[in-house]
Amino acid sequence: MSYSIEQIIEKAKEICSVKEFNKYVNSREYELKVTALAGSIIVEDNIIEEMLLNVNKLFSNFKELAFTLFFVCYTVCRRQNYGNVLDLAISYEDKFEEYEIMKHIKLMAVLDVSSHSSTLYKAIKESSKLIELVNDDCDFTNHVGVLNVYTGLICKYFEYQLDERFEPENKELLTKALKSIKKVIEIEKEKNGSYENVYSKFYLNYGRILILLGKYNKGEEEIQRAISLLSNSTDRASKVNEYNQYLLKASIIHSYDLNEEKIKDLDKIKVSNYKSIALMTTLLGFLLGTINIFTTITDAFTLTVLMVGYCGLLMILLGTILLGFTLTLKERKIRLYIYDILILVVGVVIFGLALLTVINKGMI
Repeated sequence: MSYSIEQIIEKAKEICSVKEFNKYVNSREYELKVTALAGSIIVEDNIIEEMLLNVNKLFSNFKELAFTLFFVCYTVCRRQNYGNVLDLAISYEDKFEEYEIMKHIKLMAVLDVSSHSSTLYKAIKESSKLIELVNDDCDFTNHVGVLNVYTGLICKYFEYQLDERFEPENKELLTKALKSIKKVIEIEKEKNGSYENVYSKFYLNYGRILILLGKYNKGEEEIQRAISLLSNSTDRASKVNEYNQYLLKASIIHSYDLNEEKIKDLDKIKVSNYKSIALMTTLLGFLLGTINIFTTITDAFTLTVLMVGYCGLLMILLGTILLGFTLTLKERKIRLYIYDILILVVGVVIFGLALLTVINKGMI
């Protein structure tokens, strides 16, 4: 049976009845107590409207209680998919801006509601600052809720933007998220005495990050572990279904990455074929174009020098063409640039020496 509004307010009073509320409100302990109370409330008989009505009534004289009641209301809506939690968070953002945890509340809402890339990326930037926030009232560097939301935002963004994962800046972001979720699991293990007592969703996000980093088998193992650790609550079936969706995503991401590798290999083969054709065409063109020139020269030395010079010129053209094709490659490697530039430089040296030899002979 769900609590009445009077009972909810009394329970909220118990939660916020502490000496240093401005510090306590930013703790994981406070968040867990709010979550526990919210888990005992069922959305019925206009209970949400009644809670928000009391939030507004209590705001002026009992701000701590008003905020706690708001957080409970928000958590109920979030857990039971009631209304738009992002709109709810934004509507109270200014009223409770003095509490640092309000930033975390809004980011949780973005994570749940938004699927727009730019919104998620903006939230990642905000969350990156939040996980480093330390002051007299909070230490979010060790707040597992804040760290987990940061990881979740990165997971969600890159699951939509798979192509961006392996850019240097983004790979660094994924690696940072991996460190954050591992830190969360270690903190929870120390607190609860065992890895088996760690909240299942932390293992879920750990698995998601591993998969995005290309560690598919390990990632799937962690998601399977998350499923096995789900408690036997009334919503277990829906949670198992939700977590299984991420296993399906893992298979899709793995297949996507395999196809990307094949496409890259095909691109390399295609460019190699273009290079071979360019090489043969250039060689044939020069051979045909220089036959008439060489037939008019009778001096053996001059003929030899000119042939060497034309070989140098041929290498210059080949180096230029090959370098041009290398620049069209999506995956640019320094080794390819070195080879192409080396051909170009050797050609310039040979042609230059041949030209100097001809000039000197003419002067003599």
